[in-house]
Formats: sequence, C-alpha cells, structure tokens
Amino acid sequence: MDAKMLDFPRNQESPSSNGAHRVRFGEFEADFRAGEIRRAGHRIKLQDQPFKVLQILLENPGDVVSREVLQSRIWPDDSYGDFDHAVNVAVGKLRTALGDSAENPSFIETVPRRGYRFVATVEGPPVKAPETAPAIETAAGGERKSASGAGTRGRLWVSLAIVACSALLGAGAWLGRRSLRPPPEIQRLTVMYGTVYSARFAPDGRNVIYAAAWEGEPVKIFSTDLKFHGSRSLGLTGTNLQAVSSMGEIAVLQQAEPDFMTGMTGTLGQVPLTGGTPRQIAERVEWADWSPDGNTLAAVREVAGKDRLEFPLGHVLYETPGRITHARFSPDGRAIAFLDHPTHGDDGGGVSVVDMAGRKTVLSSGWESEEGLAWSANGKEVWFSATHAGLQRQIYAADLKGRLRLAYRALGGVTLQDIAPDGRVLLTRDENRAGIMGEEPGATKEQDLSWKDWTLPVDISRDGKTLLFDEQGEQSGPNYTVAMRDMTGSPPVALGDGMAGKLSPDGKWAAATLSYNQLILLPTGTGSVRRIDGGDIQQYGEPIQWLPDGKQILFTANQAGRAARCWIQNIDGGKPRAVTPEGVGYCQISFDGKLLAARTWGAGIEQLYPMDGSAPLSIPGLLDGDQVLGWTSDPHVLFVSQHDASSTRVFRLNIVTGQRKFFKEIALPVGPGICELNHILFNADGTAYAYGYIRLLSDLYLVSGLK
Repeated sequence: MDAKMLDFPRNQESPSSNGAHRVRFGEFEADFRAGEIRRAGHRIKLQDQPFKVLQILLENPGDVVSREVLQSRIWPDDSYGDFDHAVNVAVGKLRTALGDSAENPSFIETVPRRGYRFVATVEGPPVKAPETAPAIETAAGGERKSASGAGTRGRLWVSLAIVACSALLGAGAWLGRRSLRPPPEIQRLTVMYGTVYSARFAPDGRNVIYAAAWEGEPVKIFSTDLKFHGSRSLGLTGTNLQAVSSMGEIAVLQQAEPDFMTGMTGTLGQVPLTGGTPRQIAERVEWADWSPDGNTLAAVREVAGKDRLEFPLGHVLYETPGRITHARFSPDGRAIAFLDHPTHGDDGGGVSVVDMAGRKTVLSSGWESEEGLAWSANGKEVWFSATHAGLQRQIYAADLKGRLRLAYRALGGVTLQDIAPDGRVLLTRDENRAGIMGEEPGATKEQDLSWKDWTLPVDISRDGKTLLFDEQGEQSGPNYTVAMRDMTGSPPVALGDGMAGKLSPDGKWAAATLSYNQLILLPTGTGSVRRIDGGDIQQYGEPIQWLPDGKQILFTANQAGRAARCWIQNIDGGKPRAVTPEGVGYCQISFDGKLLAARTWGAGIEQLYPMDGSAPLSIPGLLDGDQVLGWTSDPHVLFVSQHDASSTRVFRLNIVTGQRKFFKEIALPVGPGICELNHILFNADGTAYAYGYIRLLSDLYLVSGLK
C-alpha cells in the first residue's frame, strides 16, 4: 500500500527545542532526542510522561517547578481528568527509575504546597524550555518574583482586573454553551450476575452480540435486541466473541482458555449470526477482528515467545516480546489499532496503530491498566479505556497525532467494547477484585489471605508459615507493593515497592522488580534494599527465584527486541548469564539446583534443562494440558496440575519413572464472576498451599451522545 495513504507521525528522532540534546546528572544521562535516560551506558526504561517531568525539571535546576506548570506542559487539555493523581504517578515512576526517594531525595525534592525541585548538579549546556513554555522565575533567595518592576504595579492591577472580568464573562458564556449539550443517554442491557467478556454491534445496528459467563456458568455468546428486553443464547458454549463482520459472520474463539483479565486463547472460527457450528480457521489465537469488507481476519497469536499481529493470517505486521490485545481495524481498513503491553501477565502499556506496511505509531503510553479499544465512527480517533493507577479505568480518545482527551468518566471503572457507525457506544461497568485463599500446615480449612482489592500470591516459605504476595490495587501506588503475612492470617507487613519474586532459602530476602526493569532485593527484617545491575536486560518477567546457595538469582527476562529467556546472575556482582534459548522461559529450579523445568512459549512445551549445559530432556509422564507448578523437596518430583472450568487437580510427577500420583484437588471458589484460579503455590513438602482467584463482575450498557 502507498505510504501516503496514511498520514501518521513517525516514531523517529525529532529536533529538540532544548539547548542541549544530552545532559548528565549523577550517574545518569538524559537524551532528549531519543527521549530516554541511561545509567552507565544502559538504557533505563521510563515512560513518556515521567520523562517529560524530568525534562521540565532539568530545564529549571534548583528552581521550584509548580504542579500548574507541569499540567500546562504535559496535560494541557483541561478535560484530562484527575491531574493531581496523574502527576503523583509520573513523579513516582521517575523517582523509581532514578532510585530516588521523597524522604531522602538525591534528585527530586518535593516542596510542600508548591511543587518539585531538581536538587542534583546538572552537567552540560543549559536545557532550554520551548518558547511557549510558561516562565519560571526565581529571586536570589529562591522565591518566585514578578516579571514586572515595582513601577508597573498599578497598571498591572488594572490589567489583571480587566482580564479577570473578561475571563469571568467568557467562562459564563462557555458554561452556558456547554450546558446546552444534553447528557449522554444510558441504557442497561444486561441484568444477570457475572462477567461480560466482549460485545459488538451487529451490522443492522439494532442487535448487540456479546459473550458472557452468568451465575457461574461457562462463557456463552448471546444476542439482544435493543428495542426489546432480554437476550437469547446462540448455542455456543465455552466460546468467546471476537468480532462481528459487515457480512453477518461472527469470529469466535472455541475451547477458549482464560489468559489474563477478559483475554482468552483458543481456536479461531467463524459462524453466522444465526448460530451453528463454527468453521475452524487457526489454533492458539488470542485476539481477532474482521476487515471492514467482512472478508478477511486479522489475528494475534503467540509464536516462539512473541505476540504477532497478522494480516492476513500468516503475514506479520508487528511482533513484540510483550502482549498485543484488542486489535481493531480502522473504518477505512488502512490500519489496525491495538493495546501494546510490554509484559505478559500485566495489562499496563500503551496504544499503538500499525498500517498495512507494518509501520507502527504510538498514540499514547504510560497506562497502568488498559482494557478495551475501538475506533471512533469517523476514524479520526482511537478510543480506549485505561487508568494511570489502580483499577478504575475511564475512556480516553487519542487522535492520530497522539493528542489525548478524556471522552467519558464514570464512578467506578468502565471498559470500552465497541462504537457503532452512528457514534453509539457499548461499554461495561466493572467491579474487579483479585484475592488469595490458602491453608497453613496442619489446617483443615482454607482461609482468605487477601489484603486489599488486588492481591496476588507469589511464594510460600519452606516451612509453610509465611506467604509472600503483591498488592496491585487502588492504594498500592504506581509501582505496586510487596508484602508478607503469616499463613494464619495475621496483619500483613509491607516490605517495599515492587512486584515480588521468591523468598531466599534463608527467608531473609525477597527478590522483586520495580516497573519490570530493575531487579531489587527487599529485606524481610532489618537491612537496606539492594539494587542488582541487570546490564542490557530490558524487561523482567516471572518467576524470579533463588538458587539453593542463596547467592544467585534465576529469572526470566528479555533484551531489547528479543524474545524472553532464562538467566542466572550472582547477587554480589557480575553480568546475567543466559541458560536457555530465546523463547524458553518461566524456569523453575530443582531443590538440588541441577535441573530447570522451563516452558517454550507459543508451543506450550515443558522440558528439563540440565544446569551443566547438556541437551534439554523431555519430562516422562507429562500429559497434554499439564502445567508445571514447581518442584517438591525431592529433586526428582514435580508438582503438576490439570485444570477444568471448576477445579484444578494437582499431581506429584516422578521425572525419572514418569509415575504420577494424585495429590490434591483445589476447587474454584463458589460465586459469580470468579473466572480463574492462578498462581497455585505449595511449599516444598506440600504441607501448605495458596492460590489466587480473580473476580470480574460487569454489566453491559449502551451509551448515546458521547463526543
């Protein structure tokens, strides 16, 4: 396709308006052309908005930069939403990237009720603000002074009075005009108790097709007429909706297995709107959408550890070591928009568009959670639901030049599902929670070990008495919280910011990552946080484990542009060393430190990798659908599981003989909206266990009148 058919901005180095393209402070270097910071030559991952905060502070070293100045430079649109929360998140992420703290700042000082000040020495030519930036002037004592002299004060007050009166009149006129816009009309379409996974308008605009799991039942596809109450099943059970074509065909995922949140992986098929048996098209597909003419499908699937966006099937437009979700064609068919997540198992990330030549443009980035995407009716904007922190997503609109505005705010979180050609919107109002159930040694009954609203289990100590977990909800901050508690349910103890890995063999340290790009060790008792230099590692994944000697860390991670693999690194120094091929990750070390159980992404193959570097081995007795949970205290025995819609059965598998013995069955907690078990953990001797569950409750709404 001719490149001129799509006038997208290119993600390339653009001339900087700054006097210096690069400046140094401490051990860091900021590159304003590339929009990145480096430490000792290694790139530090930093999202767009935190980097803009850094740039503004570097333009004014030693001076107080007010929150209002940050707003005018980074969030100039007054409809942005919760600006105060956004700037707190951006500054928090910047401090994390620099290893700084608000309590004892080396770089960024908080000036109460005024703003922020960059306190470190800046090396290099002065960084100049754009000509349109608001001035920041300081007196000798550091206090803000007027740009005018004392002799102009009388004229200044008169001018301010005139401006103020004009502003009030203008505001009144603007508010008057704004008040003429009617509020959006909202119609509730579902009343059952459960989870709506996806929804699309039918070609006639009168019917809505949606996939939902009601009252604890499996996911099914339904149709509802907007002029009449009630829904009818299309007879497709265990099937998730992907898209509805202009020709009246539905793209579905059969044998759909939960992936993350409302995402699923299954066999792609198509079936008429009237129902029937789907015709199978491709296996292990995660997302799909019809081209506007209704003849061809685009799909997302995982191959060799990378997510691929394909159109047509087999032709790769874009691939990433992270995740691609919610892929949607533009109305003219010239581009596909999608949510671009850098990390598996997390829905943070950005919004991107790729044209038919494979040129990708980032429209927005830095979101803590994003779910749901659709093009505006005129194709000039991409709408999506996201939040900078917590779980309460709102709907934003980004045009093709990346200009962002708030399109819809609601009390509680919402997820965008679809936009009709006439501008009507389908969305769900969501109530999402994640929790933990567990059982300590000697107990006969599970108990709830959750803390707040999004608690995820990560590890159990060897003696089965302590649970290590993450808290990732509304009050956990931009970098999440690592915490631990007694398996009896005693009050939790927060260890620090980050996402937890595993406990050290002696229980004195918890491995963790900050923003997926910094490996740290958190003391479980007294001591200080230790930062581990990852070299050219770009992104850490899970799990993060300790070798039996307590001196080395095993983790899954990827370098820039490459698939993830497993690495080992000494905590006292030295560079990471790869121990598996690319595309082979999720490594778990045996109790004697001699074998890794690892998974080949995309293929779903589990193998054993000897630590002496010899060839990988198949696992005798491992069945299709088995998931390796971890090693027992016997270095020849694994915990493996088989799961169905209602429970998970756990077995002890001998890797020498292939013999498997049933060990335990864990039932899905009873209740609507509980859609998956995850992070099933056992201590080494199996006397204690814990698991996570996710509850997604949602109602489907039709909203008219949004602009």
